[in-house]
Amino acid sequence: MKKILYMVLSAVAFCACTNLDEEIYSKIAKDNFFTTEEQFVKYSARAYTSLQHWGTEKSLWTFVIQNTNEVCVPVNPNGGWWDDGRYNEVHVHNISFSNRLLEMAWEYWTNGVTACNDVLDTFESVEQDFDAKRRVIAEVKVLRAYFYMCGIDNWGSIPFSISKKETGYPEKKDRAFVFDFIVKEITENIQYLQEEPTVEYYGRITQGAAYALLAKMCLNAEKWIGEPMWSQAEVACQEIIKKGHYRLAPNYKDNFEVYNENCPEQIFAIPYSTVYTTSDHHAFLIYMSTLPADLCRPFGINADGWDGLCGEPDFLDSYDPDDTRKADTWLYGQMYDKDGNAIEYESGVPYIIDPDMPESVYGKDSRRGPLQGARIGKWTYQDDGKLTGGQVGMENDFFLLRYADVVLMYVEALVRQGKEDEAANVADFKAIRTRAGLEPMTADELTLDNLYWERAHELAIEGWSRQDMIRFDKFLEAWWAKPAKTESDYLLPIPKTAKAANPNL
Repeated sequence: MKKILYMVLSAVAFCACTNLDEEIYSKIAKDNFFTTEEQFVKYSARAYTSLQHWGTEKSLWTFVIQNTNEVCVPVNPNGGWWDDGRYNEVHVHNISFSNRLLEMAWEYWTNGVTACNDVLDTFESVEQDFDAKRRVIAEVKVLRAYFYMCGIDNWGSIPFSISKKETGYPEKKDRAFVFDFIVKEITENIQYLQEEPTVEYYGRITQGAAYALLAKMCLNAEKWIGEPMWSQAEVACQEIIKKGHYRLAPNYKDNFEVYNENCPEQIFAIPYSTVYTTSDHHAFLIYMSTLPADLCRPFGINADGWDGLCGEPDFLDSYDPDDTRKADTWLYGQMYDKDGNAIEYESGVPYIIDPDMPESVYGKDSRRGPLQGARIGKWTYQDDGKLTGGQVGMENDFFLLRYADVVLMYVEALVRQGKEDEAANVADFKAIRTRAGLEPMTADELTLDNLYWERAHELAIEGWSRQDMIRFDKFLEAWWAKPAKTESDYLLPIPKTAKAANPNL
C-alpha cells in the first residue's frame, strides 16, 4: 500500500480548504497536534509531495535525460515540440538563461528545499520530544540534502538557506560548502532513520536511502570538490548490501511495472497514482510525453499522446545485441496492441518504428518521419483505460533509488581503487548482467568505459545519466546532433527568473 499517498491527501485537505472558519485553526494548539508520529508524518507530506513534480513533462528529470546522450526531442511530424528551440537548446548544450525548461528544472530542487525548510521550522518549534519526532525530522533533513544534491550536481554554486526565518535573500554558496553540509546532514541523521524498509515506510527516507545518497555524494566528490572519496563510497554501499534488506528483482522489468510497490529492489520510491496524483504538477506523464496519438488507443490508453521524447539513435546502437534491457526500455520495431496483435500504421502498412533518425531532423525547419525515433517503453503502460491524458498520471511508482544502482556504485568504487578482481566477484553484479542476458564481466573487462556503459544501460532514463557522464568523462564528447563542448558546459546556467528574484545570484 502506498502509505505516502494517504499523507498527501491529509496534507492537501489541511492546506487547501479555504472555506473553513479560521477560528477552528486557532483552537488547534500546536503542542496538542504534534504529539504522535502519524501527525508528524502527515505534516511532512508537504515536503515529500515536492518530489512528485519529478515525473511531469517539464522537470529536472526530463531536463537531464534530454541534456545527455539518452533522449532527444526532434520536431515531430505535426511540427510540434520546437517551442522556439528550447528543447534543441537542452540537447545540444546551448541553453539560454530564459529557457523555460531550465527554469522548471531549477524550481524542482529549490521548491523542494523550501518545502523542507517550512516543515522543519514548524517541527523544531514543537517542545515535546519523542523518538518518532526525531525520526521524521531526520527524514526531512535528509530529503532536503537530496534536493541540495540536485542543486550542486547541476549548477555548482547555489543559493543556500536552512530556515524560512532567515531574513534577506539567500546567499550563494560554493559547491564545496554545500557538499560538506549535505554529507554532514546525512551522516548526523542516519542513526535516527528507520532501518528496515517496511510497508509503513514506503516512499519515505530510510537508512537505505540515506546511505545511497551518501554513496552518490562520495562517488562524485572528485568532480565536485576535487577530492576522491572512493573508499567512503565503498563503505556507504556496503552498509546497504550487508544488511540484506534489498535484493535484485527476478526480472528487470519488475522495477517498472504498473503496480511495482512490492518490488524488492526499490530503496526510495516516488509514489504515483491514477487517482491521487492527477495534476500536471504531480503526475507521472511519460506516456503523454513520448507516445504518438495513434499508439495510445491500441495500448489501452484513452488519450492522445504528445509524440515528443525519442531515444537518441546513438544510444540505441550502444547496446550489446544480446542485452534484453534494450527492448525492455525502448519501443521500436513492430508495434503490438495490448492483446498482442500487430498494429498497422495505415491499411496494409505495418506500424514499425525505426530507431534511427538522421541528425538533420533536429532543427526548426526539419521534421522526423511519423515512424522515426524509438519511444520510451521502460515503464509498463497500464491498459485498463484509466490513463486519460495530461491530468491523469500513471500508477507506476518511480524508483529514485534502487538496489541495482547501489551494486553498480559499489563495483565502481572498487574498480576506481584498483580492486577489479574483488569487483568482478560481486554476486549481485554478476546477477545484474545475467538478468539482462549477458555474461558476467571478468576483472580484465572491468574498465571504466565498460562500467560506464553498464550503468548507462541498466539505469537508462532514470535521471542519473548526467552526473554519470561527467564522472566518466563522457559529457563533453560529441554525440548525435550535439557537438563536442568545453568544460564550462559541466554547469547549467542559473535561470534569468531566479536571478531576477535573488540579487545575490
